[in-house]
Amino acid sequence: MTTTDHVADYACYRRGCRRDECRTADRNYRKRYELQRLRGIPAVIPGPTVAAHLRTLIASGRTVRGIATTTGVSERAIGYILHGQPSVTRSRALALLAVQPLAEAPRVDPTGTIRRIQALAHIGWPVALTAEKAGYTPSYLFNIMAGRVPTIPRDVASRLATVYRQYSQQPGPSEYTRSIARRNGWHGPLAWDDIDDPACQPEQAPPYEPAAKYERDPDKRAEIEHLYLLGESVASIAKQLGNNEKYIADQLGAILRQRARRAQQTPARHLHAEQELAA
Repeated sequence: MTTTDHVADYACYRRGCRRDECRTADRNYRKRYELQRLRGIPAVIPGPTVAAHLRTLIASGRTVRGIATTTGVSERAIGYILHGQPSVTRSRALALLAVQPLAEAPRVDPTGTIRRIQALAHIGWPVALTAEKAGYTPSYLFNIMAGRVPTIPRDVASRLATVYRQYSQQPGPSEYTRSIARRNGWHGPLAWDDIDDPACQPEQAPPYEPAAKYERDPDKRAEIEHLYLLGESVASIAKQLGNNEKYIADQLGAILRQRARRAQQTPARHLHAEQELAA
């Protein structure tokens, strides 16, 4: 019987089972616990010690999801530890502490990654949701955005670039996040010709003014693009232009595809980090 089997049988006994194997597992568990106590081996390990190790793992490029898969400790339990759980059971702590940081990987400038996180927030994707989809903690992403991490592992940049490619062409669910992004002066996906080039300046859109009745584009694409560049949601654009949300979403999809084609046809001044990461 494996150690895992013993633990399972012990837990089964504590839930009321009285099978012989569960009774034996409980007795053996209590003996081991008493022996550890007599030897001065603590039953729990301080949470901050485990949390510091977890942060080292994450900084090396490991994800919370990957750590959970390796150790069998749930992502939720890891999250509690990272957010200040005072103590961790010995078995769980030892499993987490046994995981080693990834070997030193190539590191890249975080400029493009910061802009991607901010651009997703600009169109309504909360940073916490972006972190979850990439497999990192929100605090790690906020540390990157705050400039506390001068360089980041290439794997981290690659994961966030993948999330960005997947979600930058559809508005997010949070109007509150949009308002925070506007207040902080963050720019949306359409503002960048080269999101990874530190020298690239964002495209600034002037305040929106409705076109005159007889000058209006029948498809309203220019107005849709302008409002989206300002960070407006599909619902808000539809309300301002007097169209239904499906029409606006369809037009917006066509606009984004057209801009993507233009970007591919225009020689870039600098090699995109995304292209390097995908290579």
